[in-house]
Amino acid sequence: MKIIQASCYYPPHIGGVENHVMELTKALLRKDNDLQVLTSDIPKNEYNDCIKFKAKEIFPHYVPFIFGLSKIKFMDADIFHSHCPPPFFSKAICKANKKPHVITYHFDVKIPKRAGNIRIPTLLGEYVEKYYAQHYALKVLECCDAIIVTGKSYAETSPILYKFLSKCHVIPNGIDISKFDATIRTLNVRRAKIVLFVGRLVLPKGIDYLIRAMPAVLKEVPEAKLVIVGEGEEQKKLANLVKNLALENKVEFRGYVKFEELAKSYLEASVFVLPSFTRLENFGIVLLEAMACRTPVIASDIPGVRENITKDNGLLFPPRDVDRLADSIITIISDDEKIKRMGEAGRKLVEEKYDWNVIAEQVSKLYGGL
Repeated sequence: MKIIQASCYYPPHIGGVENHVMELTKALLRKDNDLQVLTSDIPKNEYNDCIKFKAKEIFPHYVPFIFGLSKIKFMDADIFHSHCPPPFFSKAICKANKKPHVITYHFDVKIPKRAGNIRIPTLLGEYVEKYYAQHYALKVLECCDAIIVTGKSYAETSPILYKFLSKCHVIPNGIDISKFDATIRTLNVRRAKIVLFVGRLVLPKGIDYLIRAMPAVLKEVPEAKLVIVGEGEEQKKLANLVKNLALENKVEFRGYVKFEELAKSYLEASVFVLPSFTRLENFGIVLLEAMACRTPVIASDIPGVRENITKDNGLLFPPRDVDRLADSIITIISDDEKIKRMGEAGRKLVEEKYDWNVIAEQVSKLYGGL
C-alpha cells in the first residue's frame, strides 16, 4: 500500500506529535508499505528522509506557515494520513485529493491564560479558539474519510470532535518497548522514594500543584524526593515556588536528559505523576514510558488520560486538587509491595495494548476498510 503521512513537524523537531508520526511511520514500514512523509523544513538544515516544504514559524513551536502546499494535488497515494493540529497539511489534502484521507486528531486547541511572562486576555484566547474551529478544524474533519482519536472519552467531550463521532476510530498512542528494554538491560538501578515528573515545564502541565503536594508527602514519607525532568518557560517560577516552600533539598530539576538518563529516571522512581489539567493533554505518552519501566503512575482524571490508568497500574486524582494528589502519592510510595504489583500490571498493559506494532496493525486495518 502506498501511504503519505503529513505532519507540520517531524523529528529532530521535538514534540509528542512529531514522535508519534515517526514511530507510526517506522511501524508501518515494517509491514512492507510504501510510505513517504510530508513535513516542513523546520528546523532548518536538519536531515530526515522526508519531503520537505519551506516554512516560517508565525508563533514558535506551534504555528508554521508552510509554502507550496498546492503541490500536494500532484502527489498520488492509496491513503493520505495527516496529523493535526496544526491543520495546514490536512486542509491542503482536502482541497487537492479525492483519495481516502485519514486525520489523526491529536488534541483540541486551547489558548493558555499565560505564555511565559505574557498574559493572554481571555477574550482573545476565546476568539482564536473559535476562529480555529470554524475556519480549520471543522472544515478538515468534515471532508476527511476517517478520524483517529486516542481515547473515547476525549472525543465525546471535545467541543469539535463530538460532531463527528461516527467518523472516529479509537487507536491509542504507542511506545517502542524494545528501545526501553535495550537500555534497561545496561543499567543497574535500585528504586528509591522518588516522585517523578517528565515533560515540558509549561503552565498546563500543572507542575506547581505537584510541588505544592510535596510538603504533605514529606510529613508521611520524610525520605521522599521530587525529580523534575524537562525544560520550559515555567522553570524559573517553579524554582521560586520550591524556594518559597523550603523544598530546595527535596526537589531536583534535571533539565533535558538523553534517553539513557531518562530511562534511568523512570527506573529509580517509585511513582510517576502527570498533573496536567487541560485538553492539551489528551493521552500522556510519558505514562506509557513509566509503565514500560514498571513504575506505577498517578494522573489527573481528565478525558483521554484516564483511559490509560486502571486500579491495577495507578491512581487518578481530581485536576488541581493538591490534597488528593498528595494522598495518592503517599498511598503508593509508602507501600513497596504496591509499587511492585502496580509496576508489573503497567508493564503487562503496555505490552498487550500500546506496542507500536499493535498500533500499526490497527491503523492498517482502518486503511484497508476505506
